[in-house]
Amino acid sequence: MRNKSNQFEIDIILDHLNSNSKKIFNEIILAKKNNMWATIIVFSLTILDNIFHQDDTNDLIEGLELNKIKFSKDISWLRKKRNEILHYENGESNEPIGFFYDADLKKDSFKAYNILIKNLIKLHKSSKI
Repeated sequence: MRNKSNQFEIDIILDHLNSNSKKIFNEIILAKKNNMWATIIVFSLTILDNIFHQDDTNDLIEGLELNKIKFSKDISWLRKKRNEILHYENGESNEPIGFFYDADLKKDSFKAYNILIKNLIKLHKSSKI
C-alpha cells in the first residue's frame, strides 16, 4: 500500500512541474531509493529555484506570497545546507566545514524533501494539489 501512495504523491507532483523540474524530481526519486542524501538536498532547492525564476510565477501565486516563500526560514535553511554541500563551507563564517556524516545527511534530506513538497503545495495552492 505504501508504494501506491508514494506513486500517487509522485504523480501529483510531476503534474505540476515543468519539464526540467520533472527530470530533476525523477532524479530525487532515484536518489531516495539509492540513499544519495546530498543529491536530495541539492535538487530540492534546484526545483524550487526553477519555479522562483519562471516567467509565469504570477500565474501561480501573488508576488508578496512568493517573496514570503522565497525568503522563508525553511528556504534559507535549505539554501544554507545546499551551499555547505556544494561549496564545502559554513555559511556563517565561510570556513571549511568538517566531514558530512551519512546519518546527518539522511536526516537533512528528509527535511529538504518535506520543505520541497510543502512549498510546492503553497506555490500551487490555486491548482489544488
